[in-house]
Amino acid sequence: MKKNLMNLVTYPSPILSKKCAEVKIGDMQAGEILGNMTDKLYEWNGAGLAAPQVGILQRIVVIDVREDPATLYRMINPRIVWRSEELVESKEGCLSIPRLLEKVPRHELVTVQYFDENFAEKEVYASGFLSCCLQHELDHLDGILYIDRLGRRKRSMAIQKFKKLQEEFEEKRKEEEMTE
Repeated sequence: MKKNLMNLVTYPSPILSKKCAEVKIGDMQAGEILGNMTDKLYEWNGAGLAAPQVGILQRIVVIDVREDPATLYRMINPRIVWRSEELVESKEGCLSIPRLLEKVPRHELVTVQYFDENFAEKEVYASGFLSCCLQHELDHLDGILYIDRLGRRKRSMAIQKFKKLQEEFEEKRKEEEMTE
Protein backbone atom coordinates (compact mmCIF):
# COMPACT_ATOMS: atom_id res chain seq x y z
CA MET A 1 0.00 0.00 0.00
CA LYS A 2 1.33 3.45 -0.95
CA LYS A 3 1.98 5.91 1.82
CA ASN A 4 -0.21 9.01 1.50
CA LEU A 5 2.29 11.82 0.95
CA MET A 6 -0.22 14.60 0.32
CA ASN A 7 0.63 17.88 2.04
CA LEU A 8 -1.73 20.73 2.81
CA VAL A 9 -1.29 23.81 0.63
CA THR A 10 -1.81 26.97 2.68
CA TYR A 11 -2.50 30.61 1.94
CA PRO A 12 -0.97 32.57 0.20
CA SER A 13 0.20 29.79 -2.19
CA PRO A 14 -0.64 30.70 -5.82
CA ILE A 15 -1.95 27.14 -6.35
CA LEU A 16 -5.05 28.12 -4.36
CA SER A 17 -5.98 30.81 -6.89
CA LYS A 18 -5.79 28.57 -9.98
CA LYS A 19 -8.78 27.10 -11.78
CA CYS A 20 -8.83 23.29 -11.86
CA ALA A 21 -9.12 21.06 -14.91
CA GLU A 22 -11.96 18.60 -15.46
CA VAL A 23 -11.16 14.95 -14.76
CA LYS A 24 -11.47 12.70 -17.82
CA ILE A 25 -14.31 10.26 -17.32
CA GLY A 26 -12.79 6.87 -16.55
CA ASP A 27 -9.45 8.27 -15.31
CA MET A 28 -8.58 5.61 -12.74
CA GLN A 29 -6.13 7.92 -10.97
CA ALA A 30 -9.11 9.89 -9.69
CA GLY A 31 -10.11 7.01 -7.40
CA GLU A 32 -6.66 6.91 -5.80
CA ILE A 33 -6.69 10.69 -5.36
CA LEU A 34 -10.15 10.49 -3.74
CA GLY A 35 -8.93 7.78 -1.36
CA ASN A 36 -5.86 9.76 -0.32
CA MET A 37 -7.88 12.95 0.06
CA THR A 38 -10.43 11.13 2.23
CA ASP A 39 -7.63 9.92 4.50
CA LYS A 40 -6.31 13.49 4.79
CA LEU A 41 -9.78 14.94 5.40
CA TYR A 42 -10.12 12.78 8.50
CA GLU A 43 -6.47 13.14 9.57
CA TRP A 44 -6.77 16.95 9.44
CA ASN A 45 -10.29 16.90 10.96
CA GLY A 46 -11.88 18.92 8.15
CA ALA A 47 -15.42 19.02 6.82
CA GLY A 48 -14.28 19.28 3.21
CA LEU A 49 -11.15 19.12 1.10
CA ALA A 50 -10.65 20.17 -2.51
CA ALA A 51 -7.84 18.84 -4.70
CA PRO A 52 -5.98 22.17 -5.03
CA GLN A 53 -5.59 22.16 -1.25
CA VAL A 54 -3.25 19.18 -1.70
CA GLY A 55 -1.58 20.59 -4.79
CA ILE A 56 -3.68 18.80 -7.42
CA LEU A 57 -5.33 21.04 -9.99
CA GLN A 58 -8.23 18.72 -10.81
CA ARG A 59 -11.95 19.05 -10.08
CA ILE A 60 -12.07 16.61 -7.16
CA VAL A 61 -13.65 17.17 -3.73
CA VAL A 62 -14.33 15.12 -0.60
CA ILE A 63 -16.84 16.25 2.02
CA ASP A 64 -18.06 14.80 5.30
CA VAL A 65 -19.91 17.32 7.48
CA ARG A 66 -20.43 14.61 10.12
CA GLU A 67 -24.20 14.94 10.17
CA ASP A 68 -26.71 12.19 10.89
CA PRO A 69 -26.89 10.07 8.83
CA ALA A 70 -23.15 10.20 8.20
CA THR A 71 -22.42 10.66 4.51
CA LEU A 72 -19.08 10.92 2.78
CA TYR A 73 -19.29 12.69 -0.56
CA ARG A 74 -16.46 11.78 -2.96
CA MET A 75 -16.98 14.03 -5.96
CA ILE A 76 -15.44 14.19 -9.41
CA ASN A 77 -16.25 17.20 -11.62
CA PRO A 78 -18.91 18.59 -9.25
CA ARG A 79 -20.94 21.56 -10.39
CA ILE A 80 -23.74 23.59 -8.90
CA VAL A 81 -26.76 23.29 -11.20
CA TRP A 82 -29.19 25.23 -9.03
CA ARG A 83 -28.95 27.70 -6.16
CA SER A 84 -31.64 29.47 -4.18
CA GLU A 85 -31.88 33.23 -4.27
CA GLU A 86 -31.94 33.35 -0.45
CA LEU A 87 -28.57 33.94 1.16
CA VAL A 88 -27.43 32.98 4.64
CA GLU A 89 -24.38 34.06 6.63
CA SER A 90 -22.04 31.14 7.09
CA LYS A 91 -19.22 31.27 9.66
CA GLU A 92 -16.43 29.57 7.75
CA GLY A 93 -12.90 28.39 8.25
CA CYS A 94 -10.57 26.61 5.87
CA LEU A 95 -7.81 24.06 6.30
CA SER A 96 -5.71 26.19 3.93
CA ILE A 97 -6.22 29.34 6.04
CA PRO A 98 -5.78 27.87 9.53
CA ARG A 99 -7.20 29.49 12.67
CA LEU A 100 -9.21 32.14 10.80
CA LEU A 101 -13.04 32.24 10.88
CA GLU A 102 -15.14 34.78 8.97
CA LYS A 103 -18.82 35.17 8.09
CA VAL A 104 -19.47 34.65 4.39
CA PRO A 105 -22.72 35.03 2.40
CA ARG A 106 -23.79 31.72 0.83
CA HIS A 107 -26.88 30.48 -1.00
CA GLU A 108 -29.21 28.79 1.46
CA LEU A 109 -29.92 25.82 -0.85
CA VAL A 110 -27.97 24.25 -3.71
CA THR A 111 -28.17 21.27 -6.02
CA VAL A 112 -24.85 19.77 -7.09
CA GLN A 113 -24.29 17.20 -9.84
CA TYR A 114 -21.12 15.13 -9.86
CA PHE A 115 -19.57 11.75 -10.63
CA ASP A 116 -18.66 9.38 -7.81
CA GLU A 117 -15.44 7.32 -7.70
CA ASN A 118 -17.01 4.78 -10.10
CA PHE A 119 -18.01 7.59 -12.50
CA ALA A 120 -21.69 7.07 -11.77
CA GLU A 121 -23.68 10.30 -12.12
CA LYS A 122 -24.99 11.60 -8.79
CA GLU A 123 -26.88 14.60 -7.51
CA VAL A 124 -27.23 16.07 -4.04
CA TYR A 125 -29.73 18.69 -2.88
CA ALA A 126 -28.31 20.46 0.15
CA SER A 127 -29.26 22.94 2.83
CA GLY A 128 -27.61 24.15 6.02
CA PHE A 129 -23.97 23.37 6.72
CA LEU A 130 -23.71 20.90 3.81
CA SER A 131 -24.89 23.57 1.36
CA CYS A 132 -22.28 26.04 2.65
CA CYS A 133 -19.56 23.38 2.62
CA LEU A 134 -20.36 22.38 -0.98
CA GLN A 135 -20.18 26.01 -2.10
CA HIS A 136 -16.92 26.54 -0.20
CA GLU A 137 -15.22 23.45 -1.68
CA LEU A 138 -16.47 24.05 -5.22
CA ASP A 139 -15.15 27.61 -4.99
CA HIS A 140 -11.68 26.09 -4.42
CA LEU A 141 -11.96 24.38 -7.81
CA ASP A 142 -12.34 27.80 -9.43
CA GLY A 143 -9.45 29.35 -7.49
CA ILE A 144 -11.74 31.21 -5.07
CA LEU A 145 -11.07 31.26 -1.33
CA TYR A 146 -13.79 32.10 1.15
CA ILE A 147 -11.99 35.33 2.04
CA ASP A 148 -12.42 36.34 -1.62
CA ARG A 149 -16.18 36.44 -0.94
CA LEU A 150 -15.70 39.20 1.63
CA GLY A 151 -15.80 42.89 0.75
CA ARG A 152 -12.42 44.47 -0.03
CA ARG A 153 -12.04 46.12 3.40
CA LYS A 154 -13.25 43.06 5.33
CA ARG A 155 -10.95 40.81 3.26
CA SER A 156 -7.95 43.04 3.98
CA MET A 157 -8.75 42.96 7.71
CA ALA A 158 -9.14 39.15 7.59
CA ILE A 159 -5.73 38.74 5.93
CA GLN A 160 -4.10 40.95 8.58
CA LYS A 161 -5.83 38.93 11.32
CA PHE A 162 -4.62 35.69 9.67
CA LYS A 163 -1.01 36.94 9.56
CA LYS A 164 -1.20 37.89 13.24
CA LEU A 165 -2.68 34.49 14.16
CA GLN A 166 0.10 32.75 12.22
CA GLU A 167 2.79 34.79 13.98
CA GLU A 168 1.28 34.02 17.40
CA PHE A 169 1.05 30.32 16.52
CA GLU A 170 4.71 30.24 15.42
CA GLU A 171 5.87 32.05 18.58
CA LYS A 172 3.92 29.60 20.76
CA ARG A 173 5.32 26.63 18.83
CA LYS A 174 8.90 27.90 19.28
CA GLU A 175 8.34 28.46 23.01
CA GLU A 176 7.04 24.89 23.37
CA GLU A 177 10.05 23.51 21.49
CA MET A 178 12.42 25.38 23.83
CA THR A 179 10.73 23.93 26.94
CA GLU A 180 10.90 20.34 25.70
